[in-house]
Amino acid sequence: MLLENKYYKIIGIDKDADGQSAVFHVAILPDCDVYRGHFPGNPVCPGACNIELIKECAMLLTGSKLRISAIKQCRLTALATPALCRELDVTIQASPTYVGFLIVARIADAENTYVEYKGDMEPDEECLQ
Repeated sequence: MLLENKYYKIIGIDKDADGQSAVFHVAILPDCDVYRGHFPGNPVCPGACNIELIKECAMLLTGSKLRISAIKQCRLTALATPALCRELDVTIQASPTYVGFLIVARIADAENTYVEYKGDMEPDEECLQ
């Protein structure tokens, strides 16, 4: 399920000249249905949605439909809420491997790092057919 324009909206992208890394500036959409159940009255950004956000940004960077094949590290280091974290930076580095990409990512704002991620993503064969 793609979360772009439902959970978040991309407001800018700064790509490095090498084409293997970028910073995606995103706005969290507080009216998203996710927050009605996670948690009503005190919404927080779910870790699973943040991992999907990383995957979707990696797909934009690489130009490939991807699936997560292995999560090597995922640290949720601070609690992100739509009330306090209206805009976030998603930093992605994609290093090609023999089957796809090694993705190193971070979700942060000026004050906090919320997620640190490292894992393998490979082309999603079902999406390619």
